[in-house]
Amino acid sequence: MADQVLKQWVQFGETVRRYRVEQGLSQQELGKRINVSGGMVGHIERAVRPATRSQVDKMEALFTTDGSLLRLWVDVHRNRHVPDWFRNALSTERRAVAISQYQSILVPGLLQTAAYAETLVRAWQPRATEAEITQVVETRTSRLTELKSRRPTLWFVVDEVVLQRPLGSPAAMGEQLDHIVELIEAGTIRFQMLPTRLTHPGLCPPFRIMSISDTQTVVFVEHALGDVARGEAHDVSQMSAIFGAMQADALAPVESLYRIREMRKEYLA
Repeated sequence: MADQVLKQWVQFGETVRRYRVEQGLSQQELGKRINVSGGMVGHIERAVRPATRSQVDKMEALFTTDGSLLRLWVDVHRNRHVPDWFRNALSTERRAVAISQYQSILVPGLLQTAAYAETLVRAWQPRATEAEITQVVETRTSRLTELKSRRPTLWFVVDEVVLQRPLGSPAAMGEQLDHIVELIEAGTIRFQMLPTRLTHPGLCPPFRIMSISDTQTVVFVEHALGDVARGEAHDVSQMSAIFGAMQADALAPVESLYRIREMRKEYLA
C-alpha cells in the first residue's frame, strides 16, 4: 500500500527538496548530514512523514536559510489541526498589517468566544471527538491574542442580524456580546453594525480584505466549504469599494457600541 501523503506537509517537503537540489545533494547525502536514512529524507520530501525539530535545525544550518525553513515547519506544526482550506488564510492573517472584514452570517472568527465557537464546531462537525472539538476551538480563539502583539488595524462591519441571532444559550450569547464590547472599548478593534434595512450596499457573501504591505493585498471570499483567495488588483479594488460602501451605510462605531449594549440587556438573567 502506498504511503499516505500528509497534505499539510506538502509545501514543507517541496521546500526541503528545492534546498537539497540547490546544494547539489542526493537524498542519501542529506540523510548523512542530518543523521537519518536517505529513505527518511524521501519521506519528508514526499510529505508522508513530518520532519522533527532536530532534523529541521540541522537542515537550517546546512542550507543557511536564515530561519525560513524553521518558520515554515513551526507554522505547519502549529496549524496541523486547522482545516486545509483555511491554512492559507490563516497564514496570511498572521502577517497582515490590516484586516477589514464583512460578516453577514456569524460573529467573525477572530472575535468569537470559546462557547460561541464550540457551538459552531459541534454543529459543523457532528462526528468530531471531544479532543478534536477542543483543539479547533482553541485554535480559533487564540488567533486574536497572537495578532494583538503586532497591533494590526482590525475593522469589522457586521450585519445587525448576526448579533440578534441567539446561538448556543442566552448566557453564551451574552458573553459573546460582552467580549465584542470589551474589544471595542480597549481599542483592539473598530466595529460597525450594518442595520437591517430594505436596501443593502453589498448583498454578497462574507469576505475579508487582508493587507500584507502597502503593495500587497488579498481578498478571501467565504463559501460553504471554505473560502476563495483573490489577489488581482481589480478584485481587491472592487471588494474594497464594497467594504467602503458598507462602512458608510453602517452605524458609526460609537452608535454601534451603544446598540450592542442595548442588545446585551436582552440576555440578562
